[in-house]
Amino acid sequence: MKPILALLLLAVSFLAPLARAAAPAEEAGSLGPPYRDLRGVVVESEHQRRRRYAELERLRKDLRYIAEVLDRETIGAKKDLSGYSEGGLRRLAEIRASGGVDAKLLPVLQRLEKLYTELPAKDYAAEYSRSLMLAVAEELRWAAQEAKTETELLALLKDHLVLPQKPVADEDAFESLAWFPTDVPLEKFKKFGAIRNFLVKHRIKRPKSHTVMTAPELVAGGYNVQIGADITGVVTGVYNAFDQDYCFDIGHLHLEISPEWRLMHPKMIKPKVGDRVRVKGWTYFDVFHKAEYDYAPEDPVMGVNRVTQWEVHPVQDVELLP
Repeated sequence: MKPILALLLLAVSFLAPLARAAAPAEEAGSLGPPYRDLRGVVVESEHQRRRRYAELERLRKDLRYIAEVLDRETIGAKKDLSGYSEGGLRRLAEIRASGGVDAKLLPVLQRLEKLYTELPAKDYAAEYSRSLMLAVAEELRWAAQEAKTETELLALLKDHLVLPQKPVADEDAFESLAWFPTDVPLEKFKKFGAIRNFLVKHRIKRPKSHTVMTAPELVAGGYNVQIGADITGVVTGVYNAFDQDYCFDIGHLHLEISPEWRLMHPKMIKPKVGDRVRVKGWTYFDVFHKAEYDYAPEDPVMGVNRVTQWEVHPVQDVELLP
């Protein structure tokens, strides 16, 4: 639309002098009906564009407000899924009662209410419940930033505000969903949104195959996201995250063993600084790291000076080497 408006304005600016030169003396100061009609089209188109932009900005503002309210539920002691469900539904009810949210977002509130109502049944997320709730709120902010039109914004939230169903037996909760693909180009992966981007860190099944690579190669972005990685290197840092991930670094590459994987594999090796290891797991790109509960800007590896957002997460095998 903007290129068309620019062409119309260019045409007006070109025709105006010609119209003035051709007009009789008694019509001086008047460009005639054709010019007025063309100018009216341009002005009305610009007014419509500004109205659409203002409406989109209002929706964006309301979504950020909803996200902020939901974020408050994650402050303080960690809760179980039922606790976050009850708290989230209470806060959504308060948002409805306030009447301060644009009516166009009522379907979004309904989807959020459904998500929070079903939350207690998502027991696969019990170990990372708070982080998941932060991802749900971040999904609203991401959609507000990502969408360029009102239609796109509402469509994104219709598709993205959903969690996987409860897994059957030992099946991966994310394996059967078409929106958890593997071997994904980075630009496509960034379009997953906050919820999917977060959940793929908690895959249970191993990749069907692993690609031998070095940590610097992955840091440089030489591979797709969500493929099996086989990396050998020396551990340069170790620490525990607030969400019970066991974290370590090989140079600038960050690696994490998820809490549910550790529970399923209690004898899993937790490497120490100086260990030479061979690790296998899923390649991952941490798009939303700054939105996480434990983000610390001053962290030398994971803070504002972080070299790369590439990770191996989850790590599923660790072998100590001589």
